[in-house]
Amino acid sequence: MMRSIYDELTELDAGFSGTLAVAARGLSGRPARRPALSFRAAETFPAASVIKLPILVEAFRQAEEGRLDLARRVPLRTEDQVGGSGVLKELEPGLEPTLRDLLTLMIVVSDNTATNMVMERVGIEAVNASAQAWGLRQTYLAGPLLAPPERQTPAQREGRRSTVSPADMVELLTALHRHQILSEAGCEQVLEILGRQHFSVLGRELGYDLDAVEDGTSDLRIQSKSGSIAGVRNDVGIISTSHGAYAVAVMTKDSRDRGFAYQNEGETVVARASRLVFDHWLGPGEEG
Repeated sequence: MMRSIYDELTELDAGFSGTLAVAARGLSGRPARRPALSFRAAETFPAASVIKLPILVEAFRQAEEGRLDLARRVPLRTEDQVGGSGVLKELEPGLEPTLRDLLTLMIVVSDNTATNMVMERVGIEAVNASAQAWGLRQTYLAGPLLAPPERQTPAQREGRRSTVSPADMVELLTALHRHQILSEAGCEQVLEILGRQHFSVLGRELGYDLDAVEDGTSDLRIQSKSGSIAGVRNDVGIISTSHGAYAVAVMTKDSRDRGFAYQNEGETVVARASRLVFDHWLGPGEEG
């Protein structure tokens, strides 16, 4: 008897030291004929860098309203540079990337400095207001990333942190795919940036190769945003092949593995969960 995806996720979760949650929704082709998947999907998780996805969408929303010029150049200041992922922290202050450049760096290499520079211009309250307007009930941006105490928000000083849920991120990705949250051109620009992310945990067990996508030798495409902090691994995105597409969000928290090695327990679980969803929805023989 064929095991259900829920049986397999339950077994995967049982062998994990933390908590696993998954949401997925079919968007086209084979996956669109499947019922949506919800495994702790409404539970709140630390966002890590996944919070950069709603920031990206809000920036494009403001640009479409004429409130933000994505071609505007923004000087990099010493005080902007923060630790963690990214490249701007390694460069000389005085560089003047455009806001569009900053948005690209925020996603493709998860640049924390770029994120904070965008956040300063888009507004934390604007991101949170839009998240609520979009129906993303567990999505909350607490403040700048890895900021020193004097640059933290009152919420951060009280111990609050940015949060998301798998259900929220699948809702946001679905709205982008269906061109419901921005103009068609705006949604496609956001998805194009997500398609260039360098860190795809979702694709680790799928044989995903960004170079093969770019040179046209693979039809597997992933448009995603990952995130990692100690004990937390998240990845959310749209996965597509010639047989269809689906939005998926896989999140973990409270893992006893607090490190950042390639074989981190949380990353391994996220990659495995992604493979399970793929096999059930787009794998060989999954025609129903």
